[in-house]
Amino acid sequence: MSDHRLTQTEASLNVTGADLVNIKVNGIAVKVPKGENVIEAAKRAGVDIPYFCYHPRLSKGDAANCRMCLVEVAMPRKNPDGTEVIAKMPKPQTGCTLPAAEGMEIQTETPAIARDRKGVLEFLLINHPLDCPVCDRGGECPLQNNTLFYGPETSRYIEEKRHFPKAYPLSEQVVFDRERCIHCARCTRFTEDISGDAQLGFLKRGADLEVGTYAQTSFKSKFSGNVIELCPVGALLSRTYRFKARPWDLHTQKSICSQCSNGCNIKVDYRLNSLQRINARLNEEVNEEWTCDRGKFGHEYVNSPNRLTKPLIKKDGEFVPVEWSEAYRLLAAKLKEANGNVGGIGGYRNTNEDLFVFQKFFREVLKSNHLDSRIGRYGDSITKPLFERFGYYTMGNAISELETMKTIFVLGASLADEQPILFLRVRKAWRFKGASVIHANTFDTVDTTKVSDFAAANLIYKPGTEITLLYGLLNLLLVDNTNSIEITPQMTSLMKAAGEYPLEKVAEITGLDPKEILKTAKLMATSPTAFIVGDTVTESPDYLAIMQALGDIAVATGNEKNINVPVREVNSQGALELGILPDFAPGFVSVSDPGANTHQMLTSAANGTLPMLWVLGAKLAEKYPDRELVQAALSTAFVVVSELEMTETAQYADLILPAASFAEKDGTFTNCEGRVQRIYKAFDILGDVKPDWLIFTEIASQMGTNFPYFSARDITLDLSKSVPSFTGITPKSLGDSGIRLRN
Repeated sequence: MSDHRLTQTEASLNVTGADLVNIKVNGIAVKVPKGENVIEAAKRAGVDIPYFCYHPRLSKGDAANCRMCLVEVAMPRKNPDGTEVIAKMPKPQTGCTLPAAEGMEIQTETPAIARDRKGVLEFLLINHPLDCPVCDRGGECPLQNNTLFYGPETSRYIEEKRHFPKAYPLSEQVVFDRERCIHCARCTRFTEDISGDAQLGFLKRGADLEVGTYAQTSFKSKFSGNVIELCPVGALLSRTYRFKARPWDLHTQKSICSQCSNGCNIKVDYRLNSLQRINARLNEEVNEEWTCDRGKFGHEYVNSPNRLTKPLIKKDGEFVPVEWSEAYRLLAAKLKEANGNVGGIGGYRNTNEDLFVFQKFFREVLKSNHLDSRIGRYGDSITKPLFERFGYYTMGNAISELETMKTIFVLGASLADEQPILFLRVRKAWRFKGASVIHANTFDTVDTTKVSDFAAANLIYKPGTEITLLYGLLNLLLVDNTNSIEITPQMTSLMKAAGEYPLEKVAEITGLDPKEILKTAKLMATSPTAFIVGDTVTESPDYLAIMQALGDIAVATGNEKNINVPVREVNSQGALELGILPDFAPGFVSVSDPGANTHQMLTSAANGTLPMLWVLGAKLAEKYPDRELVQAALSTAFVVVSELEMTETAQYADLILPAASFAEKDGTFTNCEGRVQRIYKAFDILGDVKPDWLIFTEIASQMGTNFPYFSARDITLDLSKSVPSFTGITPKSLGDSGIRLRN
């Protein structure tokens, strides 16, 4: 992460702006933002200053302790007679903490600085083991690189080095080698500043100083994998990647994480057609340069021994491998036999290209609108209230916009579990930008990573009382008007609805302290306020009424565009946008003959009126709330399953079609904020596996309809022409940051 950052964030030499200062770096004159630290300012002059402990996203609380970034600094000052001279500071300064100022002159390559760097490295290497040949960091190690460029050629130290147990299991994912630690404090600052679990800290003092957890307890964090990338040496390592490959043996491809809807940018490192590890990739608009542990360690399914490699047909209760030609013959025959009475469920883990061809096949070849990607209990309602009232479907804000909010109201969400990158943005808004955060839910998780730890108001209300709570807050905002909100004519009806919820009544029904409710109302009166809605609300039977109440609060406070109901799966948003819905075609265009939703399809399949189901990567047997209905439906209908592994749902299938993973194909995903981003094929497809879009194209051809697609790129370009919201989105225009769709 950090050692790649110089190439990721190279600063422009042509900075413009009002608050700039003139400095010189090694004699090179450059304008830089006032107060920018010298390390970043020097990059604008094309000068790299070595460092270990510095990181631009971490606080400076424990920084400046490695002393590797020492520079000589001179500043202008006036003599008693009024003449101006450039006076050199008597001692070297740390570039990571020194702010740029007008007239500053910096020297990074003087003989004195060279001696200082050599001395720093000699001290660091005294107890550092010579593990380079077996260390996973070898070949991409800042300590190696800095020693090569700035360090001593040989060691003068002949005494016994200090020793600790090797490969101490810090957590399920992270192993710790204390002998290699150089006490840079990056890991401790990350857990304090970014993830917030604050489990790593410095223990003991002086020569005995070491990083550890309290009483050697397990390091439990949803973001622990980031400390591996932050560590500038091989002290913190991945337990899943350890000893698997050397950096020079790896190939790297850009991609998007497939574990949730946040759309984190990642780098896929692979060797011999096998995924070895996942690292974060910089995207300031999405994940900055962080990942959650689910994203970093949760892609083992790509190399799973349970991967499906050939089509399977169930014969006499057993799955038999067959060639694609036989699978297509059976599939075409069953589709013709069903005569369009076929249901398609799933697609939330597929690329936009897969989904576009999937719905095209159903609507143009099968003449069926029986399509749905939603498998939640009340999924049919998710897209309605926001669009009908405010004109957008799921998230009004971009992920990066959350940092700009003065107040963030998190309702019914275990945010670190459901939307981990949104959690990091909310925490950043609180810690570094001064935002006030409100946490409201029916329970509070016992995890160490949670919103309630830093919330200004923490509302743990009785289950099912969300509507009472929200209208009680609206009553305080409008009827009592404790915050002097300007009452407009359109708010009259809102005041009437809220008037039935006085504070005492709300406190009694919800079980909340009236003081906490009052505090919450005062915080919500500030603008801008963002609202983030989670699973407790979206899985509630009162979802529509809750969203009506939340919308009323948004109108009353002037935050109509700041309601966010993020979807959960990697491409659930893309599935909505591209018409994997019974009543909408791509671009949310209404269809004249709506089909059945997921529940209706399963019910029809169970009673025999829907003879065929095509399940596209959906884990119905594992996740659908009505398990008995799923079992009846999958046991009665002829079931086609497109999957990567033999899942519980796939066990019910009559025909299984093996699909390519995200690492084995090109395409795009749309994240929860509506940002379309590219994925790239990293390595060759395993076995006799095909990308889903190709399967749909080939079966369409078998049934007499030819789709003009020979690559994922062809489909992306067709999307750009066919779907209004995708206009202008091409593989080239997407770049590395992606493009956010606007409804």
